[in-house]
Amino acid sequence: MVTHLNSPQKEAALIVERLQKYFKPYVQARYTILVVNNTYGHSYNFFFNVLRPQQLTRSIPLRRITTYHLEYLEELIKYIHSLTALTITFKKFGTARWPSNFKRITFN
Repeated sequence: MVTHLNSPQKEAALIVERLQKYFKPYVQARYTILVVNNTYGHSYNFFFNVLRPQQLTRSIPLRRITTYHLEYLEELIKYIHSLTALTITFKKFGTARWPSNFKRITFN
């Protein structure tokens, strides 16, 4: 069941709150937020990726956003950036561009 908060601020707060449960500072670990464009399900999926030395990468699902509009996603990403300093990576966006500045959606 997917709940709709209908606000990028509330969605960002929920995503960051969920990832903080799994964030355990480790000296040589790499932490990233992965955003996947689910074109078949018309949604955006958020994952928290943890890469520690000599261990497999762990990918933890955080949230599925069903408001499938790039304007909404762009606002959501801005709020997430304001709440955390983690790197955000994007997958399966192809040649899509941000609505505000027409730059391609790639790694941040």
